[in-house]
Amino acid sequence: MLPDSQILSSELKDIFCRLDISHLSPEEATVLADSCENNIAGLCHGLHFLGKTFVTFGEKEACEFSPESLCQLGHGLSAAATVLPALYELQLTAERQLTATGPGM
Repeated sequence: MLPDSQILSSELKDIFCRLDISHLSPEEATVLADSCENNIAGLCHGLHFLGKTFVTFGEKEACEFSPESLCQLGHGLSAAATVLPALYELQLTAERQLTATGPGM
């Protein structure tokens, strides 16, 4: 299997799929869904900025990074790749709960 064929899958996402949030009130589920959505947007904006920065570095041939910096960047990108699908799944779970509770929220 190609490494990127399961890009929206992670162990954390699988665990988030099994979380029981049925005890949350509709207001709490709304806060959870909104918070997940805001954090996803923030991570995507940060990653977009990082990508544009690397393109600029490449265009200006500014390619000197310490091994420590590359290691930190690698860990940060790996964390984002794990957290984004998990946050998205948690957002969907909260939205499904809100839909199930009906319009009387």
